[in-house]
Amino acid sequence: MAWAGIRLAAATALAGVLVVTGLVDSPAARAAITGSQITTPSNPSFLIADGDAKTQTFAIAGTTSGGNPSGDKVDVRCYYAGKSALVAKSVALGPGGSFSVAAANLGKLLHLTCRLRAVPAGSAPSKLAPYSGPVIGVGERNSSAVGGGPNNGKLTDYYLYAAQQTAAFDYVSLGGCGIKDGYLMDSTYAVTTSTFFCDAGLFRGEAGGASTRSELRIDGTNAYTPEAAGSINPNASGLPVLSFSYKVDARTGNLAIHETDPLVRCADPAFPPTAASCAAFASTGVTDTRTITQNHDGHISWVSDVFASTDRKAHALDLLWDNTQHFHGSKGDSTQIEYAFPGHSGYSTHLGGDAVALPGAAPGTILIRMHGAADGDTSTGQGALVYDRPAARATFTTVSTVGSDFTLQQTGTVPAGASTRFRFAYVQDYRAAGVASLVRTAAAALRNTVAVSKAGRGKGKVSSSPGGIVCGKACAHGYDYGTAVTLKAKAAKGSKFAGWSGACKGRHRCRLTATADATVKAKFLLRPCVVPNLVGKTVAAARLAIRKAFCSVGKVTLVSSTAKQGVVVAQEPRHGKRVAQHRKIRLVVSKG
Repeated sequence: MAWAGIRLAAATALAGVLVVTGLVDSPAARAAITGSQITTPSNPSFLIADGDAKTQTFAIAGTTSGGNPSGDKVDVRCYYAGKSALVAKSVALGPGGSFSVAAANLGKLLHLTCRLRAVPAGSAPSKLAPYSGPVIGVGERNSSAVGGGPNNGKLTDYYLYAAQQTAAFDYVSLGGCGIKDGYLMDSTYAVTTSTFFCDAGLFRGEAGGASTRSELRIDGTNAYTPEAAGSINPNASGLPVLSFSYKVDARTGNLAIHETDPLVRCADPAFPPTAASCAAFASTGVTDTRTITQNHDGHISWVSDVFASTDRKAHALDLLWDNTQHFHGSKGDSTQIEYAFPGHSGYSTHLGGDAVALPGAAPGTILIRMHGAADGDTSTGQGALVYDRPAARATFTTVSTVGSDFTLQQTGTVPAGASTRFRFAYVQDYRAAGVASLVRTAAAALRNTVAVSKAGRGKGKVSSSPGGIVCGKACAHGYDYGTAVTLKAKAAKGSKFAGWSGACKGRHRCRLTATADATVKAKFLLRPCVVPNLVGKTVAAARLAIRKAFCSVGKVTLVSSTAKQGVVVAQEPRHGKRVAQHRKIRLVVSKG
């Protein structure tokens, strides 16, 4: 089956990554070049060799010290783990000892993080410090489309490897595996261990023994991603098409992937699906939009899946997220992986068939390590899976030397014409303290943010229960999934609360449940001035009455009058009129 083949392919890929052989040249006579500096690309730089691009090259430029343009040359190599990969051979020097390579082949550095150096051609210097250059990480991207038949060229899957300086991940689509692998690198840029091995995927059938259902069910019916549908029957009518885009920050290596998977069912719901039972695919009325973000130098991969109703109907989701852990290098035994699940004390290993009940609270964290490994052991590493909304159970489907696989069951409802979201963070590090710190970051980020803004010319504040929001100072706060949040608006003196907009409506207290990020706007207006009756009052009494009415004292004119000195005999505007706050009230005062 496809999911078994994925694991075999991943194991083969891991062996290739961990056993990369550098080129060795025989030393030549000492060259006149005593040092060099590569200035292009910048330090660091992160590049992707994109299989859909016409060219997969990058530019290199720099200068040498002591070089003779008339005869000296340099080899550009990328150094890692005590080895080097030859990028460009016998590059001639130009004026001032400069050198450049307009189109160096990225294919020679696939899946490597390494340091570029220009060394005298044909040499293998024992001291590399005089030859400076940037750290680069080179990833790879390829598309997988149907070849031939009525659906020829339709995209069903992809592959993307994203390297950073101390860690990396590679990815395929939701139905292909999700996170295909996680990698940790030591200080020499050697990949020493593979951590996650196939995670956050929804396969066409459960891994391991007898499969009874798809890992994705919608409204009680087995449902399939474009990758799964393409593997069942690439010639079927209604085959869904995957859409995909990505962006890598060239300076940090931070990655963002955007993937859209229309979800389908077979015309015949029998399981397992076959080409005959799936001669035609029909929409389930749900599409998943997946966003993957990789940052923290490759130590966290964030996965967000937004299931949206495309037929304006409500839909029930039953998801078995597939997660396989490896946590060793070219040698090791994944049966010795131990887990600390939420609600369970301590770590324990597991066998295929084990089911672990999980508490209803979220976010939840599953800690992962190799039994008996020392903290900081670079041959194993440690990790965690953080999820943002309640999960019912984790069921171990297959536990072998190659991988420890469990499904994480979650359910949810897609509201009619709307969407619901599931989020995960996959954390990897050599040390427990590093994992713990990243888990705290992830747990905070996976809470649902309620953000408040204020509108109108009036003033006031908004507070929350439970606490966290006191706006204007703290106008946003993250709450655990399902938390009931009440917002209260209180107008300042001279203002009034005019109502909510956004996630709440009306003028009463705002009550919402934190199942997604929410934005709320509170509108405060200035109270109008209702002009008081000032005639007959003393000037002092009139001024006080004006301030209490939220108006201002305007021009005061003294006139001869039979009224007592200092008494208001006329005003403008007249009393009872509603005017803008702080409108100036003119007074005519008797001088006797």
